[in-house]
Amino acid sequence: MGSISILGAIVLLTGWFALMEYDQFPESERTKILERIKGSPVAIIVIALMPVGILINMLGTLIGSLWMVIIGATMIFVQSIIVSLLFWRRKRWKSIVLLITMILLGIILYMPFFIHSN
Repeated sequence: MGSISILGAIVLLTGWFALMEYDQFPESERTKILERIKGSPVAIIVIALMPVGILINMLGTLIGSLWMVIIGATMIFVQSIIVSLLFWRRKRWKSIVLLITMILLGIILYMPFFIHSN
């Protein structure tokens, strides 16, 4: 299993989890969440981690830059950890499952980089 498929699994699981949880909020709560995101630069940066990470990863793959691939993968991985922690109070068991899954996928994702560096 290559790093691209593991990274794809991280993207899919994180996106699915965030969308499913967001969809369960009532409409008034969704509006509050959107307004809070619009007013917070930190929230916008957290949301932008995944698309920017995907672009950097793809660009690094195209030009053959291992560092760009690692930076892009790290941005995606960090966002997946942040998403699992954001829902900690709302659905703790789902958050724990997502966090453990992301940590395991992260270990598998970074294993070739550590083996290659030795």
